[in-house]
Amino acid sequence: MVGAILIRADRDPEDFYSAFDDMVQYLSVSGNWVRVEEELRGRGVKYLSFYDIALDYTILDAFDDLDNPPSSVTAVIQNRWLSNGFKETALSTAVWSVIKAKRRMLKYSDGFISRFYAIFEHVSPVLAWGLMGPAEELKTTCYIFKDQILGFIQDMFSFQKVRYTTVEHLTDDILRVARDREAIVFQKLGL
Repeated sequence: MVGAILIRADRDPEDFYSAFDDMVQYLSVSGNWVRVEEELRGRGVKYLSFYDIALDYTILDAFDDLDNPPSSVTAVIQNRWLSNGFKETALSTAVWSVIKAKRRMLKYSDGFISRFYAIFEHVSPVLAWGLMGPAEELKTTCYIFKDQILGFIQDMFSFQKVRYTTVEHLTDDILRVARDREAIVFQKLGL
């Protein structure tokens, strides 16, 4: 889905795919999990689960940041005297600057958080511009993505959508709900 959003924003998704593949490869090495746990515990992640890492720490926090941007960013985005190209460049630069500053503070320059930032270097500027900028088609695309992700999270905790009877039922239902939400995104975006 993220690759489709990048393509909709006229961005080449290859660097995103490369960063994502690097993350998957890093996480597939069981010896890295001790360091991943240490890094995430330092960020307040109490339990290493799909929800806690992928949804709460990454996506929900990112949406929260985008819903409450710094006033300087809001001032630039809302300035009618600046061109949209300038606004987009300023917003992308602000996002990259924040990520770069956070990277300098990392305990491990080659760990999970570093790889997480590598992914978000490609995704965050597009989502920020899509959710905050004036480009209607991109805004629609990003809001469809956001709404379906938030809907997926709600569905995961709904007794009407997910059975909490066994681990197998829970797993099957969460996977079904994820696929349903993905299908909605692709259908709404005409993909």
